[in-house]
Amino acid sequence: MTTDLRDRRRRQTARDIQLAALRLSIRHGYASVTTEAIATEAGISPRTFFNYYNNKQAAIVGEPPVLKAADNEWIVTSDNPLIEDLVTIMTDLLFNDVPERDLIRMIYRLSEASPELAIVFRDSMDQIAQELAALLERRLGPDGRITAQLLGDLAVRAFCEAMMQWGDDEAITTEQIPQLVRNHLRQVRDMLAQGGDRAP
Repeated sequence: MTTDLRDRRRRQTARDIQLAALRLSIRHGYASVTTEAIATEAGISPRTFFNYYNNKQAAIVGEPPVLKAADNEWIVTSDNPLIEDLVTIMTDLLFNDVPERDLIRMIYRLSEASPELAIVFRDSMDQIAQELAALLERRLGPDGRITAQLLGDLAVRAFCEAMMQWGDDEAITTEQIPQLVRNHLRQVRDMLAQGGDRAP
């Protein structure tokens, strides 16, 4: 079995476990769902469950996208507009493993109803923001540390908002997500340029 095929199968099993966790939580309520019930729903053993996730919260949120610094070294020396580089990095995360629309809807629905899940989800996104900030700090120089952190947080938030829009609106295609991210970043840029005043 090739490494790529093994990785695809691993990711599919992780996705199946996540979908089982989400379906059970929507059906019966998050608090009443157990890891044993999730394993049964997914057609796996409890032992296999723990090979993929540490607990039911992690299973519901799923495997977060991974920003590999080595694959994104180019942003450090890029001469492209920063917004475009941020859009590229954030949407590359998406196209490496495109989620299902229903999955996104269920995650956000449960996260809104459970502060505990919201924290788990936010922590996974914070990890991406920190890795992106480290790359941006190298681009901006040592005096740009705080700016890099703010930009990392902003880019991840723009990405999350774009994914929420995509999840809620069947008319939005996957290919339109980069433009949604771009629009969110530009709106913040334009608002700051106007000194915080609302656009006319």
